[in-house]
Order: sequence, then C-alpha cells, then structure tokens
Amino acid sequence: MPKIHFEIVELEAGTYHPLVCAEFPGLEHAWWVIDSGASKSVFDVSLTSHYSLDENEAVMATGLGKEVVETSSGTIAEFKIGGIFMGPLRVALVDFGHINNEYAKFSDKKIVGLIGCDFLYSHRVILGFKQSTSKAGYPIINQVASMILGKINKKTHFEF
Repeated sequence: MPKIHFEIVELEAGTYHPLVCAEFPGLEHAWWVIDSGASKSVFDVSLTSHYSLDENEAVMATGLGKEVVETSSGTIAEFKIGGIFMGPLRVALVDFGHINNEYAKFSDKKIVGLIGCDFLYSHRVILGFKQSTSKAGYPIINQVASMILGKINKKTHFEF
C-alpha cells in the first residue's frame, strides 16, 4: 500500500486544511485540498486544458451554507499524486479564484481543487495524521483528539 505525503496548512488558529500535491501535464505542484466532507471532488474551471467538459450535464453544488450553486461537470483524464497515475476523475467545475486569493494570505500554494469523498472512497484512502502508518481499523477518536490538542505533524501521509 503506497504512502503519499500531504501537508497540513493552518489558515487561521485551529483551522487546518490537509493539502496534497499533484502533477498534471504541463502543470507541476498543483495542490488539492483533501476534503472528506465533500461528497464530490471539485476542480478549478479555469484550468481548461486539464479536463474535458461533460456536455449537457449541470451539477448542483451545496456547501455548508444554504446557497445552492449550479456548476458544470468535467472529467480529468489523468494526473499524478505522489508519482502514481490517477484518473479518470469526474469533477464538479467551479472558479477557484476566490479560494486562491484567501490561500495567498497564508501560503504560496496554488489550489486546483478539492479531493472529495468520491475519490477517497473509490481509492480506499486511509488518512494518517501521525508519521506512523494508519490502519483501516485505527480508532478515529485518537486522530480527532490529536487535532484538537494541536499535535498534528506538518507532514503526514495517506495510503491506498
């Protein structure tokens, strides 16, 4: 089971986002936010050379707020995470301009999308917030407690 390293970015005190670096043809160091609360993966609509648009397929997207946004849908043919080829991946397409403007205040990383639960589940990803390897049966309560206590290592990993 390969390990792929990700980083934790603290945007505000006590607000953490796990980021994983990906490579696309002609685009290195593209960062995904790992968002296990997102049911569907989302990609930046402005990166048109890295996906094909699914014709006549509108997707309704809802965040934590009550606002529902109509987005388009696309498919990323291939990309690499940790040197491993991924894809194809169907994604909702949204403008990440405002997200990158916020991230620019805290980090130099360009965010290209959110890796959602669709990807995490289909690849059976195990997120490990400690340097040691996490197993499928590892009690989630210990991971949550580590996050609350601020004992997150800045470089961690996930496994396939």
